[in-house]
Formats: sequence, C-alpha cells, structure tokens
Amino acid sequence: MITTYYKKYKSLYYNVLFLVVFVLLFTIAGFRPLGATRDTEAYAQTIESFLKTPKYNFNVLEPTFYLIMNVSKFLFNDVVRGVFIIYAFLGVSLTLYAIKKNSSFPLLSLILYSCSFFVLHEMTQIRVGVAAAIFLLSIPDIVNRNLKSFLMKAALAILFHYSAVIMLFTYLLGSKTHTSKTYTKVFYLLLPIIGVIFALFNFGKFLLPVIVGLLPKFLSYKINIYLDLQTLGMFNRIKVLDIQYLVLLIPYYFAIININRFKNETDVLAFKILGWMFFILYMLYFVPVIGGRISEFLSIVSILALPSLISIIREKFFIYFLIVFSAFLMLYIVLQKLVIF
Repeated sequence: MITTYYKKYKSLYYNVLFLVVFVLLFTIAGFRPLGATRDTEAYAQTIESFLKTPKYNFNVLEPTFYLIMNVSKFLFNDVVRGVFIIYAFLGVSLTLYAIKKNSSFPLLSLILYSCSFFVLHEMTQIRVGVAAAIFLLSIPDIVNRNLKSFLMKAALAILFHYSAVIMLFTYLLGSKTHTSKTYTKVFYLLLPIIGVIFALFNFGKFLLPVIVGLLPKFLSYKINIYLDLQTLGMFNRIKVLDIQYLVLLIPYYFAIININRFKNETDVLAFKILGWMFFILYMLYFVPVIGGRISEFLSIVSILALPSLISIIREKFFIYFLIVFSAFLMLYIVLQKLVIF
C-alpha cells in the first residue's frame, strides 16, 4: 500500500513539474523579444516578406513553415509573434513528452534539455526543434522495430526540417541482429576516430557530392548552396577539440567501454547514435553548416544518454553532479554562441 501511494505521489510530482516547466519554457520561447537570439530577426523578415508577396518555394523552406505562417495569419493579429508561439508550443511540448516517455531519469534529462537544446532549438532553430522532438519520439520505434510508426514520424519530421532525413539511417542502428558484443564495442570505440581519419584524408569532400547527387532536389538544393559558399571561404571549419563536443565525447567513450552493463536498449541506442554523430561531425568538418547541423540534430539523444550513466555507476552523487555541471557548462556555451546580449 505504501509502495502504491509512493508511485502515485511520484507520478503526480512529475506531472506537475513537467507542466510548470512547460509553461515557463513555452512562455520564454513564444514571447521572447525579436532579436534576442541570432535567428529571430531572419525569421521575422522571412515571414513579413511572405505576407507581402506570398510565394511558396519548398526548396528553401519546408511545407510546415508555410502552413504555420498561414495558421498564424488566421489566429493572430501579429503573425510573426504567432509563428513563434506555435513553434514554441510544438517544440517544448513534444520534447517534454518524449523525455517523460523515454528517459530513464526524466529530471536530469529535463535539466539537460532546459540548459542546452531549449536555447539551441526552441529559441533559435525553431524548425529543427520540432523535427528533433519528433525524432526523440521515434526512439522506441527503432528499439521495437516498428517500421511503419517510425516512417510516419520520420516523414513528419522531414516536413518540419529537411535535415531530419538523417534519422532514416538511425533505424538501422536498432537492428535485432545478434552481432558480437565485443565487435560492437570495438566498432563504436573506433567510429569517432575513423571520422577524424576521414577528415585528415578529406574523404568527406569526395563522398558528400556523390551523396548529394542521389538526393531529390528539395534536399540537395541547400546543400549545394552551402558547398558553394564553403568554397568561397564563408564558413569556418569545425574544431575537433571544441569544448562543446568534448563534454559529450568523454562520457560517450566511458559508456561504450561499459556498454554491456546497460539493461535498457534505449540507452544503448542513444550512445550508438552519438557515435555516428561524432563520425559525421568530424568527417564533414570542412563544411560545418552541414556537419554541424546534422550533428546538432542527432545529439538531441544526449538528453537521454547522459543521465543513463547513473544506471551503470555506483557513485551516483558524482554522476548527478557531473551531469548538472555539464548542463550549465553547455548553457554557458550556447548562450555565448546564440544569444545576443
């Protein structure tokens, strides 16, 4: 009876906590001043331009962005504000629901999200934010091999941001094929290093144009523009030892070394995805607007992965402290890069 009462109390506590956090984050993201983050003014200009001269170019913007602009036009007097409100509602609510549903330690995942991806996505890359939230919701489909449900979520995510096409690849990582645990461990230990080797030999420069040539126009259009801009020296190359990625790389290697100790397949999958995130990040170092965007999209799983380390380590307090410290370190990094003071 006491156990039942505790479970009900804990469930109520989490529901109230998540509701309060939702209201807070939604209010911050939906009603932030224009110009508070680096993308808001660009979005405002795009929306105002569309209102003056409605033109639909699906090579540049996804169908859902045009849909949300039209919905905002119908619901709000201030269409620009309405677009931010709708995206904030979708991004925050879907991400919090995914955390509550999929995380082994929801409170820590909530802290990590609030300190990192909330600012990156819901405050800045609003289209990516919704797509990434849908990706998080698809994690159980990958683990349980529910292809139909996964493809529906993938299609919806791609309609919010074309970079979400990368999530189609992640379905292969949840294969039930029984490969050697030793092979899996060795492979994922080497995967980021292979990415660095590919970068040293510029393998990505040869591979990326081949892949782009196989993509439909609405996916290849922007990539070709980014590649042209890169040749003109418009982007800086990714720093392999950037502190933003070292925060994830160290726990990633610790988790892979101890991968056999995880009991939850969702946690194992999250670290596998992080391994491919590092591989892509380093291989495409020469065009950070692509490598960085894909890596940021995939790294959303870190809010599930990092807290799961608690399940394999005896020193619980140390891991709690380390995760909270990492969260605030990422918050500082993200604020420095994205927020205009």
